[in-house]
Amino acid sequence: MNENYFMGLDGFVWFTGVVENRNDPAKLGRVQVRCLGFHTEDLNDIPTEDLPWAHVMMPVTDPSMQGLGNSPSFLTEGSWVIGFFRDAVEKQQPVIMGSLPGVPQSEADITKGFNDPGGDYPSEEIMHSGHGLNESDVSRLARGVDAETHKSVINRRDTLWKGIPTATKPNVSTVSTTSKTETAGSFDEPTPRGYKAGNPDLVFGGKQIGNPTGIYPFNHVHESESGHIKEVDDTPDGERLYTQHAAGTYEEIIADGTKTVKVVGDNYELIAGKSNIYVRGDINLTCSGTKREKIDGDYILEVGGDFTRKIHKSEQVKIGAGESGGNLEEEIIGNHGFNISNSVSGSIGSTESGTAKDCDITIGGKETRTIGGTYDVTTADSYTLTSSKDIGLISFNNITAFSVASTSISAGTTMTVKAATTLDIKSEAVGTLLFTGDGSTVTANNGGGTAIELTAHKHTDTAGLAAGITTAPVE
Repeated sequence: MNENYFMGLDGFVWFTGVVENRNDPAKLGRVQVRCLGFHTEDLNDIPTEDLPWAHVMMPVTDPSMQGLGNSPSFLTEGSWVIGFFRDAVEKQQPVIMGSLPGVPQSEADITKGFNDPGGDYPSEEIMHSGHGLNESDVSRLARGVDAETHKSVINRRDTLWKGIPTATKPNVSTVSTTSKTETAGSFDEPTPRGYKAGNPDLVFGGKQIGNPTGIYPFNHVHESESGHIKEVDDTPDGERLYTQHAAGTYEEIIADGTKTVKVVGDNYELIAGKSNIYVRGDINLTCSGTKREKIDGDYILEVGGDFTRKIHKSEQVKIGAGESGGNLEEEIIGNHGFNISNSVSGSIGSTESGTAKDCDITIGGKETRTIGGTYDVTTADSYTLTSSKDIGLISFNNITAFSVASTSISAGTTMTVKAATTLDIKSEAVGTLLFTGDGSTVTANNGGGTAIELTAHKHTDTAGLAAGITTAPVE
């Protein structure tokens, strides 16, 4: 062997060809390429499996070692490539320097070489994009208005979420003088590619669709064979970043910095450390299903303005659901108003607690109650009503006072008992009517001239009784 023989010594031999297989058994990112002038299109002469394996030259941004960088190369069957042979004499070690875009004129002919043996590229129409024959190999997404014919853009425009309702404040005019019904609001999913309706700069299909974006050659697109898309759009005044999964989930940032994220499936976000979010403007959160929140630590909510809640069905609150229980403590520096359309029921120190508990309420001013029906108070122990001033008891029907034991009525000064009709005072046992003041009188006057009789009875005189003491009446 010539000791002076090494790669390049015998000159530089380059080639153009077509990739026919990329399923490298060694998984080195190699492809089998059929080279013009060195191989024929006759598959019987040189079958695809007999073509040499070509290494693909990677850019300096890829180390091409130990899994680092982008790997493998993104060449498909049917790709036109250019390269050179490391072995200029034998021509069995091709190296691909790059691919050659063009304008495909016809579908792949699987009976001949220089074609995709699977017949997928080129084809009449790429399923996920609509890209077809007789058009530039550059993605429609990178060709300005042509992007409107890309299936991903069409689908996005056809499936925009519109009229998403936002929350409204409750109308509590029964307890508030400032409350009123709020008009329901809504928002829409932003239009694709940052277009704004009504802008005359770009017209497609006879419609003004907004600001131009993705203008060639400023939009740099990576589009995979299953339909994954990345766009780095440097179009002046239309700068964008866009990433889309083939299923439709996407993230887009448009020229003014507005960001849209749409997840067509489930969304998971896991954070091992802290999460800090600051929003200078408003936040609208609309959930069509159930929302659950579980907080193992404390929940601190500070509201600089008003806090309103509007609940269309029931609300249930349990304080102290943990093993040690808990308290509800409220301090209101203002008024407390409420309006309950139906019944109110509750308990304090119920049998579930094991022991009776107290209810202590202090009212600094007046308390007024208006009850449309019956007012019943039942106590298992004493009931005391104390007033530092007057107590008024008024009934437009009857008043009944009953005690199983004694009843005592005492007045520090005057006591007046008056009946507009009949006054009955009756003791079913021994009774005493006693007036100890000087000049006490008993007046019986019917005012109509009818005599009022006093029933007299006799007592026996028993020796030894003190003055003023008598025995029981005998008749």
